[in-house]
Amino acid sequence: MPTISFTRQLIWGVVVIIVSLVAVELWNLWQQGKQVRDRNQLYVELLERSGQLNRDLPKLLDGQTRFERAEVVNYGMRFVYALIAVDRFQHDIDGLRSQVEPFLRTSFCSAKSMTFYRDQAEFVEYLYQDRNNIHLFTLRFSDTDCENI
Repeated sequence: MPTISFTRQLIWGVVVIIVSLVAVELWNLWQQGKQVRDRNQLYVELLERSGQLNRDLPKLLDGQTRFERAEVVNYGMRFVYALIAVDRFQHDIDGLRSQVEPFLRTSFCSAKSMTFYRDQAEFVEYLYQDRNNIHLFTLRFSDTDCENI
């Protein structure tokens, strides 16, 4: 038959284990809530940045490219461009994409203006349209695309 001292120690041991389990579960719930708050803050920040950009858009960047708008998409940012001298049915779209992609990847990975998007956003998309607003191609980059650059 167990002694009273042993029984007390056993009860205290069980209480400590239960309190520890409850504390761990509360910590996990708090962390999950913090992640949700952080994601909500990221979404708000992306919306603010897109709003700031869109105030000055559309804007002709050069003789061929017009920056149409910025959009928030699933915790990422999409930049929409129109190639004003391009018609989808008269140009080599894969050729255009292969010309643009290296420049945009390097720009995304190294430009100071893209630091926030590399560090915070899940991705950045560059959506290109022709002069009739018909989709040409979309390029999507995230911080993992910068590991080999």
